[in-house]
Amino acid sequence: MLPRRHILDVYETTKGDKELLSMATLTLAIDAIKYSQKHPKKDHLVEALELNEFICYMFPLKRPNNRSLLYHVVSDLLGLLMYGFPKKTKQSIESLETINYSEKNMEAYPVIEVWNSLKGKVYSKKHGATSIIEGFIKKIMIEMYIIEHYPFVDDIFYESKENIKEWLPSFTGYYDKHVKTIRNTFDKWWSTWLCKEDKDKILQSMVDRLCYQAEHEFDIILDKNQVISSIQDKKEECQKENMLFSKWYQEGINLLLKI
Repeated sequence: MLPRRHILDVYETTKGDKELLSMATLTLAIDAIKYSQKHPKKDHLVEALELNEFICYMFPLKRPNNRSLLYHVVSDLLGLLMYGFPKKTKQSIESLETINYSEKNMEAYPVIEVWNSLKGKVYSKKHGATSIIEGFIKKIMIEMYIIEHYPFVDDIFYESKENIKEWLPSFTGYYDKHVKTIRNTFDKWWSTWLCKEDKDKILQSMVDRLCYQAEHEFDIILDKNQVISSIQDKKEECQKENMLFSKWYQEGINLLLKI
């Protein structure tokens, strides 16, 4: 999912302000740092699960805030089921979203039970690139609803740029990269989301990135103005989409906590 939804994911399971910032920063960082790797050896979700275990053993004092990585995985799994997942992905920071995913690699982790449970309830077969792009548009709709109705989310997003230093030892240890590399990658990724900017500017930026991704991954040219207008005109649908996602996300988290 996109970053503001990931922050809301953490909020829906964590109410403490200090804990919320720490956990939200980590869930944002796992999305950002993947762009430091030109050819990742593992898929994104397995990396998140392995990093969670790495922090447990190597940085035990950071527990239990690292559990936001588990929330991140549940959220991304649900996003794949609800909005589709492309068979090919190009890892580019200019794209709206990249999720390198392999169901087979997930089988060693308890989250596969969450995947199987949600798959039977929310998954419907997507038909090609058009459905994938429609899914991306719905993700943007959720982001815009959050911007308008949960302003504290952008406050947390803004503070994460400084708070990333809390998690730098964990990332440098796991990825075996210099602090400067991790920090620069996060800062570059962070800047693409225009935190606390004008909401119309944010919407235009996300649609621009979607248009780039549609053209470069699917050979589809989108009418940018039409996409923007369709999102702006569907306020109630944006709300319904976010509420529906929250419903299934909470069910996935409840199941995970029982395993």
